[in-house]
Amino acid sequence: MTETRRVATRLRNHMPNELPTTVGAVLRRSVAADPVHDAVVTCAETLSYQTLSDRSATMARALAASGAGKGTRIALLAPDGILWLTTFLAAMRIGAVVAPLSTLCTAPELAYVLRHCDAQVFIGVRRFLRHNYAERLTAALPGLANSRGPLRLRNAPFLRSIWLDDATGADWAGSLAALLARAAAPDAPDAELLAAMENEVTPSDDAVIIYTSGSTSLPKAVLHTQRSVAHHPQILGEHFRIKASDRMMPLLPLFWIGGLAMALEVLQAGATLLYPESPALDTVCDSIVTLRANRVNTWGPQLARLRTAIAARGIDVESIGGLAQLREPDGKPIPAERAANMLGMTESFGPHSSEPLDTVVPAHRVGSSGRATSDYERRVVDPATGEVLGPGRSGELQLRGGGLMKGFYKVDPRQVFTPDGFYPTGDIVRIEEDGHLFFEGRRGDMLKTAGANVSRLEVEAALRALPEVALPIVVGLPDAEIGQLVVAAVVPAEGSAPTEASLQAALRERLSSYKVPRRILVIAPDEVLWTPSNKIRLADMAKLIATRLAPSG
Repeated sequence: MTETRRVATRLRNHMPNELPTTVGAVLRRSVAADPVHDAVVTCAETLSYQTLSDRSATMARALAASGAGKGTRIALLAPDGILWLTTFLAAMRIGAVVAPLSTLCTAPELAYVLRHCDAQVFIGVRRFLRHNYAERLTAALPGLANSRGPLRLRNAPFLRSIWLDDATGADWAGSLAALLARAAAPDAPDAELLAAMENEVTPSDDAVIIYTSGSTSLPKAVLHTQRSVAHHPQILGEHFRIKASDRMMPLLPLFWIGGLAMALEVLQAGATLLYPESPALDTVCDSIVTLRANRVNTWGPQLARLRTAIAARGIDVESIGGLAQLREPDGKPIPAERAANMLGMTESFGPHSSEPLDTVVPAHRVGSSGRATSDYERRVVDPATGEVLGPGRSGELQLRGGGLMKGFYKVDPRQVFTPDGFYPTGDIVRIEEDGHLFFEGRRGDMLKTAGANVSRLEVEAALRALPEVALPIVVGLPDAEIGQLVVAAVVPAEGSAPTEASLQAALRERLSSYKVPRRILVIAPDEVLWTPSNKIRLADMAKLIATRLAPSG
């Protein structure tokens, strides 16, 4: 049995282990293992593990000199790369709490998250691609444009400082250069004091608040502890078979759980993270060559497009993990239908069920999402009665242990967890006697599109806010490439004549692009299908919308 299989067996059997349970401890272990090995590489700069540690220490001392410490909430808005990672690691080292902000966020979304997470410090870039975040911040926070010195904003009452890579002309912000200079100030913590701070960070400390579309019209704020953020990626690293020699290019953004978990899986293994300058396909292909990537991590239609583009350049797709066909340890190809799947969510910090990538799923378990990772406890419950169901019966999946979240920020845990500590996921599954889990669908109003969660209620609320819309109906239609296609039907307000294009344009001012319905159908009031109790028949409306949108002939 190989060493990786011995480790995987140990983890599968929930045997005790001595894996680090804080992010700082994981980083220290990787630095000690090989300080000069490449840790993070972009087209502009390469950081070794020692340099990554030093850079994050400088940011940590600068934050501490500015008054940040255990529990300080830091909003982070930057593209994937060195600034994002050094800031995140710095915050983890001093026990601060990071709220990653989507680079796609609109001004209303930005305003909501900054207020809801009680952000005290904002760190970010001024521009990325077509986005100007300085303009977006002033639109999101009335009164900001006229602010000087420590901030006092009623709609972000805890926010005291904003730091941008370019603060020119933004008198309400400081520059990142000025912030980092504080690390060298006489009253800044020295290395010994920083080490003392790190020693007081515990596995139970809050670490990250990740915002994701929920089953209500507002995003959920998923709160994870240091233990989840540090420990679970070490388990997942075994399942993804990550080795120190890997040069991994994650193409899921760091502000989503998939990108963050993969980055931490790579760093805990002492491997190398590669980041392109932008997610544009040509840029990604160029970066794969320039940065010598031997693995990529992406999903769905982006994966298919990348395979095609790489092959068109004459590059051997089979030489790049994540694009190549999966193989057993002896090199034998694994048929697609027998390859391992996995199932997870933001609340579980990535997969809670999976099989290692080089696993061949037994013929009688084709379609399985795998067995429990780490020490996750899983049970299937009848959503109507609460009865715990036996093997092979379909019901709602509930989770406990493993990398499960601490809860939703500002929500009473009694509203989130069962009395015995399980989290109802909303996923309808069945689990066979040998532990293999089969996903069958979603309960409620969550749509899954291209790897992202979208609350149909959030999209309906945005449509309802438009003066041209009297009644919005948002549903998901099955799509072979992206899982579900977000579509909508709207009854226009009296005297209005909105078009699909005008509604989509208006929504782009209120929602991130991936939440905007791909198709919007304008319908008459008498086309809405109702139940006798005056509720919209969503399943029947989905069929109506699908029929109307289907190409004729």
